Amino acid sequence: MAVAAAAGTFSLVAASVTAASAARRPADSIPPPAAGTAGCGRAPVPGATTTGTGDVVQSLAVGSQTRSYRIAVPDRYRSTSPTPLILLFHGSGSNALQTSVYTGMPARGARNGFLVATPDAVAEQWQLSHANTADLSFVSALIASLSARYCVDSTRIYAAGISLGSEFSIIVACAVPHRIAAIGLVAAEFPVRPCTGPIPVMAFHGTADPLVPYTNGGVGKSYPGVHLPGAEENLAAWARLDRCRGTARFRPVATAVVRRTFDGCAGGSAVVLYSVIGGGHTWPGSPIVLPSAVFGPTTDQVDATGLMLRFFEQHPAQR
Repeated sequence: MAVAAAAGTFSLVAASVTAASAARRPADSIPPPAAGTAGCGRAPVPGATTTGTGDVVQSLAVGSQTRSYRIAVPDRYRSTSPTPLILLFHGSGSNALQTSVYTGMPARGARNGFLVATPDAVAEQWQLSHANTADLSFVSALIASLSARYCVDSTRIYAAGISLGSEFSIIVACAVPHRIAAIGLVAAEFPVRPCTGPIPVMAFHGTADPLVPYTNGGVGKSYPGVHLPGAEENLAAWARLDRCRGTARFRPVATAVVRRTFDGCAGGSAVVLYSVIGGGHTWPGSPIVLPSAVFGPTTDQVDATGLMLRFFEQHPAQR
C-alpha cells in the first residue's frame, strides 16, 4: 500500500513560520514521571539548530546502509532534563528538508521544547509493513541513537507525518506497542492490523482531497479503482481501538473546519479529527501553498503544527 504523490511536486522554498502558542496540559491530567534515557547527563551535540530550517543533517549507519535525518534541538535543551522527541515523516516523492520547511515542525517544535527528528526514506518511499523492514530498523536505530546522545523522555516519543509519512507513522506506532506516545496524521489515517491501543490520535483531512478521498467508499488518484474507507470511518475505528465511550462530539472551529472528538478513551487517550471543508491533500496552516491542480486547496483556518504540538504535550505515554 502506498500513498502516492507525483515525484518532484513537493519542491519547496524556505519560508518563515509563526511561533506556536504555548502548550498546556489539562488541569485534570496527571502525567507519568519523565523517564530519561542514557543520554541524560551527556554534553549536548553542538550546532544542531544553526540553519534557517531549525535543524541540521545527520547520518546513521544501520546495517550496510548509511541513512540520513535532520535534527532540531531546543535552545533551552539541558542534558539533565528529559526532553520529548517527535519523529516527523515526509510523504511520497518528498524528503526531510522539504518537510521541515513545509510543516515548520522542527523550528516550532524546538521552540516549544521538543527534539524533532525528520528522517529520509530510501528513494522517497517508506515501507508500509509490520514486518521488520529496513525502515522500521532505521527508526528503531534512530530512537536508540538519539536516546544515547540526548536526554530523551522515553514516555514522550511521538510520530507525525503527511500522506505516506502519515501511514508510516501509524506503522511505527503499531509495530512497537507502547513505544510511541501519540501520533499526528495529515491526509491519511487508515488504521492497520494488528495494532495495540490505546494510541492518542490527532488527524487532519480535507473533504476535497483528490489523492486520498475523505468520503467513505471514495476513489482517489493514489488508489485508482479502489474504494477506500473514509476519514470519519477511520477515526471511528481508532476510537474503538482506544476504547472510547460514546460517539464523536462535533464543533465548528472555523468557517470551513469542523473538529470531531472522541472522549472517555482508555488510559487518558483521545481521538480527534479536523475535517477541512473543501481542503486538499495538504498540511493545514503551512506557509507553503502546493499546486491546487494536483493537491487541492490549502487552508489557513487551522494550524496543524501548533495543534499537534499541543496535543503531544497533553499526551505522554501511559506506562
